[in-house]
Amino acid sequence: MRTFVIVLLILAWLTPAQAAWDFSRHSIPIEDILSGGPPKDGIPALVKPAFITAGAAGRLLSADDRVIGVRLGDTVKAYPIRILNHHELVNDRAGERSILVSW
Repeated sequence: MRTFVIVLLILAWLTPAQAAWDFSRHSIPIEDILSGGPPKDGIPALVKPAFITAGAAGRLLSADDRVIGVRLGDTVKAYPIRILNHHELVNDRAGERSILVSW
């Protein structure tokens, strides 16, 4: 958490000219670079996700499936990467705390 806050403070401190991308060195002509991917807000975040028991998850996930795990106090949750690949963000709660899981 501290690293994230420090990065935000550093970025807020930079002027737009200091934070701008440097396009002076490139191997592809800039006019050949096209926008791609989904538009702004084109990937829907998961809000209030439903969860299943660890036993049920063991029947749905394979041994090599990856997850992002979160443990806050007594709350333990796992977010499968194959689901996060389609959503990238999960707005959730861990006990009384709001959390954001990002992939």
